[in-house]
Amino acid sequence: MKETKNTTTLYDVGGVFIIVALLGIPIGSILDYLWNLLVLSITLPILSRNNNRIHVSISRRLVYCFFITLLGLIIDWAYFELTWDTLFSKSAFWSPAMPQALQFVWLLLPIIMLSLVNFSLSYAYLKLDKRQSITLGIVMGIFTAPWLLPTLPYILGWVQ
Repeated sequence: MKETKNTTTLYDVGGVFIIVALLGIPIGSILDYLWNLLVLSITLPILSRNNNRIHVSISRRLVYCFFITLLGLIIDWAYFELTWDTLFSKSAFWSPAMPQALQFVWLLLPIIMLSLVNFSLSYAYLKLDKRQSITLGIVMGIFTAPWLLPTLPYILGWVQ
């Protein structure tokens, strides 16, 4: 009688993907939230100098930043999908969908989208006047845009 061995084949499901999904997304989201809160907290007193005093409670700031972070993640993800090929399972290197210079040109799209979202939410939820909301929207759009996506992969050598 011939003896047979039972074997099991294990497939690599992408350890890096699992680490990013379990650690990178939650930690990155928390850091993004804190960055949004910092930019908002620095910008509000600057807006107060020009006009009357702006008072936004801490709880309103926290809720505002929660929604801005959620919307910002969607906008940043759309920019990422537009500018990078996302088949990381085949290679450890990042593959740009367009040249780096064009990635910076396309960065205007999330800046504009983030500015509009921040303008709308600050006008409706924080009850700022139009001028203050426009200024806050532009500042938040510029300082919370995904500037790292067209720069960091090249600096760290992740791009072939």
